[in-house]
Amino acid sequence: MHAAILAISPRAPSLAFSLWLGGGTLSVCGLFTVQYFPIRAFSATDEDVGFIVKHGNEFFNVALLATAIASPVVICLWAAVLFIAGMVDYIIEGDLGGFGYRVCAAVPVCFGIVTVIMTLILGETIDRRMRQKVALLLPSRLDQSLTKSAVLSTRAV
Repeated sequence: MHAAILAISPRAPSLAFSLWLGGGTLSVCGLFTVQYFPIRAFSATDEDVGFIVKHGNEFFNVALLATAIASPVVICLWAAVLFIAGMVDYIIEGDLGGFGYRVCAAVPVCFGIVTVIMTLILGETIDRRMRQKVALLLPSRLDQSLTKSAVLSTRAV
């Protein structure tokens, strides 16, 4: 992809060019991150992983591990944002040969952006509804578990 970006003639607008290079670099970093963890895990046996999970705080920081595991997704997201922003800038500023070609380039990009926005809205709506349902169920379950633990503690005395 880097070679294709560098080969654009005439030269792409500066903003588009820099966004594409930034997105390409993030993609390579994400690829490294995704490939690194499976290779490091080859030497761990099932027993080792079980022990580490049970006694995890002695071996690693849980927040740091979660960040490392989530980083490929975050890197991919930012790379996609940079590529899309570069495409939009290229369509606006680039020499595409006329208005008709600009429209032909803009339609799929706009469709993709609308699809991403709709996906985000749908995902947030589903997440919000699930959290509301869990919040309604959780207090009753929490009350039941507190009642059980109170009964058990009075029996112990």
